[in-house]
Amino acid sequence: MALQIYTASLLKEGQVAYLCLEDGLFSWTSDIQKATTGEGDFLESLKIAAEKSEQDNIVVAPYAIDIIKDGDGWTASTKREQIRATGPTIRLPQDKSRPNTGESRQAA
Repeated sequence: MALQIYTASLLKEGQVAYLCLEDGLFSWTSDIQKATTGEGDFLESLKIAAEKSEQDNIVVAPYAIDIIKDGDGWTASTKREQIRATGPTIRLPQDKSRPNTGESRQAA
């Protein structure tokens, strides 16, 4: 069985989050490198903590994903989860509806 971590979306922010265990306390982080890995019985305790966070309205839809170790640390094993972890694969256009603050104006 591959190493796994738990991921979900933070309820208030809508951001991708990963379950981590630090000093005996469970919390959620947006940094996949800080996620707590597990397998077997320990993965079951991560599942219980993730489900409790969902009941407490901290996260939405937690689930386990497979991860692999590479030169940069932990990486999700599927392209879908890699995109969730790092963001869009293309450069997004600027939002023209936002007011210009003048910080990037060029002299005419």
